[in-house]
Amino acid sequence: MTYFIHEQVVLSRLPEGPVAAHLASFANFVGEQGYRAFSLRRHVRIAAGFSRWLGQSGIQVQSICSAHAVEYLRDRTRHLRPGRGDTAVLQHLITFLRGEGVIPKEKVEPARLTAVERCAQDYAQYLCEARGLVTATIINYVPFVRDFLKHQFGEGPAFISRSISA
Repeated sequence: MTYFIHEQVVLSRLPEGPVAAHLASFANFVGEQGYRAFSLRRHVRIAAGFSRWLGQSGIQVQSICSAHAVEYLRDRTRHLRPGRGDTAVLQHLITFLRGEGVIPKEKVEPARLTAVERCAQDYAQYLCEARGLVTATIINYVPFVRDFLKHQFGEGPAFISRSISA
């Protein structure tokens, strides 16, 4: 049996778990962000799997946090090969659910940013303000830059003007 979530997304099983009721509106949100049909279906499939895992783990919708996404992806890698961007998909979902008021904002003490993290945030701001890129693109670009900077500078100061050796 097939279950229509969105005009471009069909699931092979009935969605279950605490996020199931929000999958159609999440699909609309992702579509409005400019994602193509393949990526839209991928977002919804990962979100549906996350929702099913939350339900099996006994986690209620108001208790969902970013840590659950990390746990789910860790558990999921035991059965499926992780895909590039899986983390970003779940961040999209959590951001969406927070924006809709479905889950509360996490109470996180402001952490002292490392030099690399400050550079990554500055880069994200540049992509948004100067380049005018959509949030989805920024979410996908910034982790690569952050990883590159961590590789180059470690936890020390990040001197971008420093020549990079091979």
